[in-house]
Amino acid sequence: MRHPRLSRPTVLVAHGSPDPRHAAAVRELATATGTVAAFLEFDAPHPVTVFTALSDAGHRCADLVPLLLTDAYHGRVDVPRVAREAREATGADIRVRPTVGGTFLVPALRRTLPPCDAVVLAAAGSRDAGALRAVREVASALEAEAGVPVTAAFATAADPDVAAAVRALSGYGRVAVASYFIAPGRLHDQVVSRATAAGAVGVGPVLAGCPELAAAVTGGHSTPSAARLEGTISSAAVPIPNAHAVAAYQPSPA
Repeated sequence: MRHPRLSRPTVLVAHGSPDPRHAAAVRELATATGTVAAFLEFDAPHPVTVFTALSDAGHRCADLVPLLLTDAYHGRVDVPRVAREAREATGADIRVRPTVGGTFLVPALRRTLPPCDAVVLAAAGSRDAGALRAVREVASALEAEAGVPVTAAFATAADPDVAAAVRALSGYGRVAVASYFIAPGRLHDQVVSRATAAGAVGVGPVLAGCPELAAAVTGGHSTPSAARLEGTISSAAVPIPNAHAVAAYQPSPA
């Protein structure tokens, strides 16, 4: 799939994980979308490091895309903080784009489902009411699309848990689990093991690699808050950005 081209250097900011599969998936997504991967914790580079390298290479404006499915704590607190720190460090115009979750991911979730009579939409979980509400909105949209009952469930911090949700839906027959996770890691492994033990007929893969997620990163999905951009940027799929990686950005001719 060819993604919309980006007119500004774009930094894809993930939370990070001690699981190396997470960073690998984020960097692969960054490469596929022409963005530069950065991590709030556990992995490098830090977003401020990337924005500083871009500024040192002569780029006075850039976008920050939070690689998050909801506007929970990391989206409401951590991302604005690192954007502010990067602006203070560089003086650059850094624009924070929307998070990448939403009902536009429903087609990707539906494609992962085996034949089933009910679905559990499994997400990481949060104590933030707005984040939980956003996941349940995706579950409702998936129910409308798939034509079977769908219940949102969570790996941690909120109820119902995934195993309980699978058991609660078992009266419908075959229960499958759709994974509302961006990248692999400990929590998704936990979802797979607990859902399988509870009798789920299958657990879908994480969203990294699906075209709908890539479109959300590049601003190519059809929500009002995400603009289509034009241009290109070379991705730095290495732990620390270097002058060659960030200088590779060249805007498209007018």
